[in-house]
Amino acid sequence: MRVSKMIDNISLKVPQQDDTGFTGRLQDLWRRDIHTYSGHIQNMGVYKNLDGIIIHGSLAKYLNGENLTPLTWGHVKEAIRKLEVETGLDLSMTIVKSVEIGISIFTKEKPSEYLKLFGNPAIFTRREFSKSTGLETITYATKTGAFQFTGYDKIQEMKSRKGNLHLSFSNDKNVLRLEYKIVRRRGIYARFKRDLMAYDLFDRNIYRKLQGLFWDAYQAIPKLGRQCYFNKLDNITPTKWTEILAEQYRQICPKECLHLQQTLRESGALSDKSRERIRAEERRRAKDFSMSDKSPLVAELDELVRGQFVAYLKTSIT
Repeated sequence: MRVSKMIDNISLKVPQQDDTGFTGRLQDLWRRDIHTYSGHIQNMGVYKNLDGIIIHGSLAKYLNGENLTPLTWGHVKEAIRKLEVETGLDLSMTIVKSVEIGISIFTKEKPSEYLKLFGNPAIFTRREFSKSTGLETITYATKTGAFQFTGYDKIQEMKSRKGNLHLSFSNDKNVLRLEYKIVRRRGIYARFKRDLMAYDLFDRNIYRKLQGLFWDAYQAIPKLGRQCYFNKLDNITPTKWTEILAEQYRQICPKECLHLQQTLRESGALSDKSRERIRAEERRRAKDFSMSDKSPLVAELDELVRGQFVAYLKTSIT
């Protein structure tokens, strides 16, 4: 089992500057008018208007041709410098509008087996995407939309894009992709108390902070699949028995519980206030002493993410 962690997709806003000859460097140039055009530098999309130039895409794919090889802070610096050379633009004062840090994990079981155990944190809205083959993607987003956390089946995602699988991948591999995204400039400002510039992305302290934000977001998501138990010597009341059954069902069948709540809410039988009370009660039960620590699948995933996270922090910053 392996894991790679990296800064991946970014969006940069380049302030107005002399871009003479810049259009000649673009692939698939499409000009709307004298001030507006778009194109590509390899996989990096470029859009120009009177407000400046937007560059967006995967830094890992831009540097390596794929987004599996881990990007250390030094690799990020190499990618930014390469982008300066190939665009002919000074990126020193370029503002980071969005940034993503993600990991691709080789797991024992199918990614859907892990994703279905991802619960509902208080600060995120949870959405999922499923096909006849099963659960493929779960996305969490804050109300403002400035922060997202996504988990998905990397193999299925690559197949849906009809792209060639990376040499490390094959149809019998299980690859879970986890991504933390700050998708708005104000989100970056909220986390760092200032704008980030392109050069900040290869600053050691900023790089560490981004990795820490990924870890915090992962930990904030409650994981289900735990086993309920009770002490045979305790006095089990009807109320306690009902609580144990309810929590065990929620742990084993989280999707069914969510769908039932949604159905009741849409029919008007479950008010938003009552739904919040139910969620608060679920969070209380999840912390109860009568629960096992975690499911075997969650324990495996936590070990992979935590172990590799620590190891990568040590190796990528030196």
